[in-house]
Amino acid sequence: MKRLRLGLLGTGVAAEKLYLPAFDELRHRLDLVACANRTRKKAERYARIARVGRVVDSAEELFALPDLDAVLISLPIDAQPAYVLAALRAGKAVLSEKPVGPSVAAARRLVRAAARYTPPWLVGENFAFMSHAVKLAELVRQGRLGEVRLVDVRQMSFMDAENPYFHTGWRAQPGHVGGFVVDAGVHLAHVLRRCFGAPTVVKNLTASYDPALPPLDTALALLRFESGALGTWTSSFSTHYSGPMLRVFGERATAELFYDHLVVFDPKRREKRYDPRKSSFVAEFEHFADVVQNGRPLALSPADAVADLALVEAVARQLPMDLTKSRVRG
Repeated sequence: MKRLRLGLLGTGVAAEKLYLPAFDELRHRLDLVACANRTRKKAERYARIARVGRVVDSAEELFALPDLDAVLISLPIDAQPAYVLAALRAGKAVLSEKPVGPSVAAARRLVRAAARYTPPWLVGENFAFMSHAVKLAELVRQGRLGEVRLVDVRQMSFMDAENPYFHTGWRAQPGHVGGFVVDAGVHLAHVLRRCFGAPTVVKNLTASYDPALPPLDTALALLRFESGALGTWTSSFSTHYSGPMLRVFGERATAELFYDHLVVFDPKRREKRYDPRKSSFVAEFEHFADVVQNGRPLALSPADAVADLALVEAVARQLPMDLTKSRVRG
């Protein structure tokens, strides 16, 4: 099979920690032709460890290469839209990092502008390619859990200097709404929408406990779904937690979704475990190659990515209401 000729724009921590293992596994499907980064030394280092054939000095030079079929854009969220459009304009298929834009309003403008171009564009929400998350949606759709009554989302991690993502400049001074809560939250937003549809009601509270994690590090929300199911969403990057990302409570069974597996419990607590068939990044890159080379329909459209962003932006919106000023005085 002919390999997809891929260029990489942005050789930061995600490219090394997340993409590189998938690239190594997919040498038979992907050919990393060239890479570029704002700091050339970083691009050269990445080219050495990832065995990329060429380093170029700019996005414009990368997009102009005639021997590229597609580009993977891994840049600060607020910077990405202009490069997505430039790559599409240059005739390259695009795989861009999530979220789709720095805000819902900006993302909608980007999607409208991108519609003028014919190359495919996939937003890289890798949870959409988790086989065990897809299995959960299938179980819900088939009624295997019974009527779903409660949904509990837990997006929790302690973010400090020991975490490599803490040191990313654009995360320390985010140019996108919601900081870490939104940046990471689109993943679970997608799983939630895929399983239950978008909530019809979202009521939230937010807090900022750690000034090093602007503009907020914690968000809570109450959710109501069209089915009648109720839900809670807890995001916090200043607390410690170990447990499932998502719990689904149905009348027949309960499901717990972890990053690396799914467990379903019957009323007697007998369990059935589902493990992923492959890395979600491997599955994502394989799908992208199939879209570009074989015309396969996108599993996640840019409009889907906007809907995921809209959900988590609603969870993270900061309401300026001060209820202490509305107390009734006796």
